[in-house]
Amino acid sequence: MPSDMVLTIAVVASVAGIAVLRLAWSRARRSMPLNAAGWGLLLVGFIAGWIAAGAWGSSVAALWAMGAAFVALAWAALTAPKGKAPASNRRVGMLPEGNEPRRIGGRLLTFLLVGVVAVLPSVGAALAIGKLGGLLGWSTANAVATALFAMPVIWGLIAYAMLMETGRRGQLKVLALSTIPTWPALAAGLLA
Repeated sequence: MPSDMVLTIAVVASVAGIAVLRLAWSRARRSMPLNAAGWGLLLVGFIAGWIAAGAWGSSVAALWAMGAAFVALAWAALTAPKGKAPASNRRVGMLPEGNEPRRIGGRLLTFLLVGVVAVLPSVGAALAIGKLGGLLGWSTANAVATALFAMPVIWGLIAYAMLMETGRRGQLKVLALSTIPTWPALAAGLLA
């Protein structure tokens, strides 16, 4: 089968997957078979795109799926009835209530730990991934690109885990545990 036809199948399956998911989620009760069918069609779209043109084909299928999702959500937003309930004024503990202490120092320390210090283990892990790619025979460009893509993902995961901790001790434990992936690379002298 020509790759253009396989890519067309990938695009059609991806768009159909979004349509089926939208149908499944618009019902009063979620339908497990429709849910499975929608996700299955998205998987078929990904696989067909990969068969047609590798990562580029899968990206094309994903872009069509995202476009279909955008259209479905935009249509739902435009046709939704106006809500009668007032907007919630609840706060999520972002600012102190009444006479509570502001805890500026604690908030600043959390920002520094999550926004600055957590970057260090993510950079170390990304460098280790890049060096590992080089050891596996990847080209320099692929190893560096993989490291560059990995760093923000790893930092996001570390930051998320730290922000889910309720105490400073838990945040420091997450930070310490996040350095573990770089230990073998440091021991082997790969990050030198």
